[in-house]
Amino acid sequence: MKTEPANEVRVIRQSLSAECGDDLARILEYYRRHQEESKNSGALHFVDSLSSATSEHNRSSA
Repeated sequence: MKTEPANEVRVIRQSLSAECGDDLARILEYYRRHQEESKNSGALHFVDSLSSATSEHNRSSA
């Protein structure tokens, strides 16, 4: 049986896909635009590479 949060994510993704006409290029552009807006808002922290994430994790765990 699928978990409730997974079902919610699935419904949101299906809705987004329908809004974009099931066009993969439009869906990816939506995600890219949303990511840039999130970065610019300062509300979320993004790392540029896995090595940055690993070294940052090591600093915060010390």
